[in-house]
Amino acid sequence: MSKLEADGGGGQRAEWIHTGGKTGEKTEAWIWWRRPEEWAEVIAAWVEDTGQKGVVLTFYELVSGEAVKGEEWAGMEEHVLARCLAGLVKRGKAQVFGDEGEKGVKFF
Repeated sequence: MSKLEADGGGGQRAEWIHTGGKTGEKTEAWIWWRRPEEWAEVIAAWVEDTGQKGVVLTFYELVSGEAVKGEEWAGMEEHVLARCLAGLVKRGKAQVFGDEGEKGVKFF
């Protein structure tokens, strides 16, 4: 069992995901190199550093655009990006717009 980051451990780096099987069945997990909250902070810092606060960026731009080539999260799957940004949305630091395949995000 891993210790939480506050207790000197690495925090929760694994997350069971629902795969559509039997209710409660745990057959797949995401293993995080960085926790979703950490990825969100890295991306938010990049948005701040590049002067794009208040600008709507598409998910495609954030994971596959020219401006992010060479960034740690370049190539991240869009559903993973959505999971990472959820914490910023809850804290009022970002807003996600659009439907599947056509999502965008605005950072505040």
